[in-house]
Order: sequence, then structure tokens, then C-alpha cells
Amino acid sequence: MKRNDGIHTFSLKARSSYSEIQNIRAQNTCIRGKRGRFSLNQNFCIADYKDKGVEILLHQSLVHPSWVTLIVNPSSLLVDKYQPTGLFCPTEQLMTQLKARLRIILDEIGLDTRLKAFRLSRCDQTRDRYYSSADEVASWLGIFKKSWLMPRYTAVPFPKDSEFDEKWKGANQHAWTIANKSCAFSVYDKTYELKKRHGIKIQTHILRLELRLSRKRIVQLCRATAWDNQLLELFDKQDTQLDKFLHRLHLPENMQLVTREKALETINASRFREKTQKKLRRIVKKANGCETLAAVQRETRIKKKDFMKMLGKFEALGICPVVLR
Repeated sequence: MKRNDGIHTFSLKARSSYSEIQNIRAQNTCIRGKRGRFSLNQNFCIADYKDKGVEILLHQSLVHPSWVTLIVNPSSLLVDKYQPTGLFCPTEQLMTQLKARLRIILDEIGLDTRLKAFRLSRCDQTRDRYYSSADEVASWLGIFKKSWLMPRYTAVPFPKDSEFDEKWKGANQHAWTIANKSCAFSVYDKTYELKKRHGIKIQTHILRLELRLSRKRIVQLCRATAWDNQLLELFDKQDTQLDKFLHRLHLPENMQLVTREKALETINASRFREKTQKKLRRIVKKANGCETLAAVQRETRIKKKDFMKMLGKFEALGICPVVLR
């Protein structure tokens, strides 16, 4: 399995004023978003630069601080063209080029705010896994959906839209997201997303793993305070962060998806005690018939503490408890 790691998207946020945003609106084509009550808060989007890798959001308020948010796809911004599968691996040289291109766009829209005034409010640490077929991507996505949900995380499906019921079903079928207050983790079929959302067909089959860090988590992880240095630091820590997250899901990078016969054969050939092997076999036999590993734990009537140990045993064997059909 081939893989590619990098930063897909990050967001920068800077405080502004009502009058400054009013001036930006006067000079640019803006798409109006939701208004607050009595129009005291208004949201606008400048989408002219989206294909080049930057989307500008304007939050204008009469009663609260106003803000400018830049949603940046660095791979696209550096080449001035949308890169559907590009991931950014920051270096000091590339960061210099990136800041120069951002400055040009800010000058074009009439925003005088210095780049140093922006804060890094979000960073998407991303890993693309390349598989040989769409079925393999679907199988692994199904495994993630069955994984053990960590404490303080909840599943976050796409909100239902009655006008696009089929689109809603397809989005939830090909993606899975869990989140807490400081980060979110998504797994989705990138090939499907590009085709349905952007009308782009690619020959490769990609399963994308995306760890989205909020401002709170970024501050906890980084010693640096400037947003460009924080990006460099987050990229250096990306492999460790993603591997740690996969370990907590009991789906480490080296885990193999095997048939039921192969899984039972591996368990029987292991050096675990017969009592342990028996529990592992019970889990394998129940896993495909249950929606989640939590349901498997209930069905097998193994104590939660012991069940978590059994998942660790599967990690040691390098096989997934949910087997190929």
C-alpha cells in the first residue's frame, strides 16, 4: 500500500473592524451567508480565489469583533491551480513562497492586515492511502466505521437535507467522522468525493485520513506562536500524531485486512494461551455481524477491560478483527 502525508488545508484568522470589512465588500464580489438576528451579524465569502487555493470569509458585526478568515489549500496556492490530490509538506523556503502569494491576494482584495497578525485557527493533518480497487477502499472505510469509539468522541454524520436525500446518503456512506471539542478525525473515499463534489475523475483509489486540529489543540501541541512556524512544527509531528490516533482506534498502520480463515489460522498459530485464543476467535466470528466493536463486546459477553486487551492482541498479530467477507 502506497501512502502520502502532508497538510491539506489550514485556516488563518485575524481581527478586523466593521468599516474595514465594509470597504472590502465594496471592492469585491461577495456571497452573503447567514445573517444574525436584526442583521447585527453578517457573514460573507469571497470565492474568486478558491480555485487558486484561498477562500476568504468575512464576519461583520455591530456588537462583537469582526473577523477575516482565510481557508488555504497550500498545494493549490503554490501552483496557482487546484490540486485535487496534492498535500503540502512545508519547508522554510516553501513557507516564504506561500506568504508571498497570500500577500498578493490580500492586497488585491484591499486588506491591509499584516500576515503576522493572523493566527492559525485550524490545521488538517492528512494521510492518503492508495489502494488497488474501490472495493478495498470501501472495505477499509467499513472497518473504521466499526472501530472502537474513543472516550469523549462522538460520531458526526452529515446533516440531512431533504432536497438532496440521495446526495446525503452517499456522503454518509463514503465518509466517517468523529469529533470532540478540540479536534475531529475523518476517513473518506477521496476518489468518490472528487467525482461527486468537484466533477473530477481520477484513476487511483484513495482513502483519506484527516485529523483536523482546532486552535485549542494547536496551542497545546506547538511551542511556536507565529502561524508559519506552527505549520512547520505540526508537520514534523504529523506522523506521530496520526499513528497515535490510529493506535487509540486499534487500527495501526501495519494492520492487515484478511479473510476469516486466515485470521483464525493466525490466531491458532500464535503463542497466546488457549483461553486468549478462544476469545480472539469469538471476536472474529461475531465482528462482521455487528455494526461496531462495542456491539461485538456485548455479543461476546467479554468484559470491557478484557475486550480492550484482546484488541491489543490483534494489533500484536497485525490483523484486523473485522475480516473480509
